[in-house]
Amino acid sequence: MNERFTTDLAFILIALIVAALLGFIIGYLYRRIRKARFVALENEKEQLSVKLDASVKQLNACNRKLEDCINQKDKAIAFDAVAARNAFSMKVTENDLKIVEGIGEKIASILNKRGIVTWLQLSQKSPEAIKDILLEEGGPTYKIHEPKTWPEQALMAYEGKWTQLKEYQEQLTAGR
Repeated sequence: MNERFTTDLAFILIALIVAALLGFIIGYLYRRIRKARFVALENEKEQLSVKLDASVKQLNACNRKLEDCINQKDKAIAFDAVAARNAFSMKVTENDLKIVEGIGEKIASILNKRGIVTWLQLSQKSPEAIKDILLEEGGPTYKIHEPKTWPEQALMAYEGKWTQLKEYQEQLTAGR
């Protein structure tokens, strides 16, 4: 019986030692994996922090531009009806989009429906965006209109450059 007890005890001790070694190895590997994951998360956190800082700087720059636009709007250029009348030999009303060569009553109403009611707003649109508005609102019949000079003309009208606008329009045919 002593022999059996000794054998059983040796077996139990060996099993416990093997289990302890396996536990140690598993724990060691688990800690290494956790440490590697922690390092990866720290690196990701650092990258996200850098992106956040860049986004905050970009947002601040956009806010400054917006404030500049608001301040610039407050300093709007005064409309000089007399100078416009002298250049065009007709009465010109402020923000009348029809002063732009190529824009008539229907196109002006289409642009007005889409929120483009001032020369400044028209000057800030790209010709492609204007063309898209015409096609969406007016349909394929407006495909023949080419608004590539309209923003430039609208800017001249907004800035009160009436003689320059008139000379420029004399070179154009239907806004082209």
